[in-house]
Amino acid sequence: METSPTVAKKRFSPRFWKSPAFRFAAKFLFFLILLGALYSQISSRWDAFRNGFTAATAKVVSGCYSLAGGKTSAAGNLITGDKIALQVIEECTGAYEMIIFAAAVLAFPTGWRKKGLGILFGLPLLFAINILRMMLLAYVQAHGSPTLFDFMHVYFWQATLILMILGVFVLWIKLAVYRNVQTV
Repeated sequence: METSPTVAKKRFSPRFWKSPAFRFAAKFLFFLILLGALYSQISSRWDAFRNGFTAATAKVVSGCYSLAGGKTSAAGNLITGDKIALQVIEECTGAYEMIIFAAAVLAFPTGWRKKGLGILFGLPLLFAINILRMMLLAYVQAHGSPTLFDFMHVYFWQATLILMILGVFVLWIKLAVYRNVQTV
């Protein structure tokens, strides 16, 4: 099936390149690559940063789980307790989800003040969601089957985190960006 030159010309006309959706996508990819490369450089050059972040995440998860009635302790990046043994690795910290969110906020067409507020409030919210995720994984490990734990860890929470990033992003747009905009 061939595409006529007229259809191809319309699809990639100058209007396409200037459309808000294309500009957002291009800026999002730019900021995602930039922030990802920056984080990668920091993480790979300073083991203390990476190890500190994973250990801090483990400590917060263990503390919150204990406050909720569970019995755990954290040593470095390990969370242990009755029927619980979790190792927090870099991918468990929520850092990559925060990078995706920050890239989306930076790419969105609004002022820098609103972008700053989005990052200032969105990143801790995503961190808190990630802590809740890990607490629930600890609970499933202690009270569920290994198959359920694997499903929750590998499939359920991966998809859910994507939706949570999107949810926090949409919430920021609704509350901070379009809060005072009147619709007709």
